[in-house]
Amino acid sequence: MPPHGRERAEEQHMQWDDIYVAGLGAYLPPAASAEDAIAAGEYDAEELEANGITSVLVEPKLAAPEMAVLAARDAITHSAVDVGDIRLVFHSSLWYQGVDMWPAASYVARFAVGDSVVAFDVQQQCNAAVGAMDLAASRLLFERGRGMAGGAALLTTGDRFAMPGVDRWRTERGLPYGDGGTAMLLSTESGFARLLSTYTVSDNGLEQVLRGEKFHDTYQPGPLDITSRIAYHFANNGGMRASTVRLAEAVKASVAGALAEAKTEFGDLGGVVIPAAGRAKLDWQLSQLVGIHEEQTSWTFARTHGHLGAGDQFAGLRHLLLEGVVKPGDRVLMVGGGAGLTATSAVFEILGGMPAATERTWPR
Repeated sequence: MPPHGRERAEEQHMQWDDIYVAGLGAYLPPAASAEDAIAAGEYDAEELEANGITSVLVEPKLAAPEMAVLAARDAITHSAVDVGDIRLVFHSSLWYQGVDMWPAASYVARFAVGDSVVAFDVQQQCNAAVGAMDLAASRLLFERGRGMAGGAALLTTGDRFAMPGVDRWRTERGLPYGDGGTAMLLSTESGFARLLSTYTVSDNGLEQVLRGEKFHDTYQPGPLDITSRIAYHFANNGGMRASTVRLAEAVKASVAGALAEAKTEFGDLGGVVIPAAGRAKLDWQLSQLVGIHEEQTSWTFARTHGHLGAGDQFAGLRHLLLEGVVKPGDRVLMVGGGAGLTATSAVFEILGGMPAATERTWPR
């Protein structure tokens, strides 16, 4: 039985001043096609038809934190940030990081920034990286308030979904998983985009959606079966509709709150970064984003790369910028959500193009 207490969703919102996106980076391995997976018996033709995910990224060698380091270096290279100004590293992930009981964030920080920077792993499933923006912005402004100038924070993600732990094509229906690393640099000094607002909504009553039937005394070897856990929840906790309504309410409140804090309407948006998901979930997402057209979203990126765990949003924003979908003067909505449930949305104002690469020297 859950403890007595507040049963409604809780909200945390912020309107930001002088928080900038100074860098975006990614490590994106080669893609494996859904058609080839079907031919190999790894995927179902009906799923491809229903979801429209035509390929996913597959990394043959590198561990998740190694990809995160490469993404971090890419973000730093394409920025004007002095590495010495990076005071905080938050690393987010969904799955195994290559070693048991080991802080991946410390590895990412060591090889992207250095030995002395503060580093933490952030674990809130698919919403971790977007939520980490809120945490990092708060820390940067707190330090600036104490007279510490030139602050920057590095946010990274990294996941490699491999058997026997995860069957990337079938672990979760409608959500084929892709590998990769992503990164964002936040700065209090300058950048090519300005963070206007964040708005987080939590509904911890939905943690049971992915919990399954029971706890286990020891680790259960894969492959994971997320679809069966969700089905168990629906069968034993009021059916699909009750949970779907609560999920929709949380995401809608997060989106509406972020837009209100940024004094922005849907019609003001040049683009929207959405979580990667199959066509059915995409249609549901668009139904929550009144007036937003598919071509304004990061869907074209998601359908060829798969679900990058917590990295969908950083990679999606980078894609919209590089492809010219959004331009200086545009406002962009970023939508995040993860099991737990937490949903964080953010609004950015694009100020310019991503900086050209500069030569850097990396820690060894």
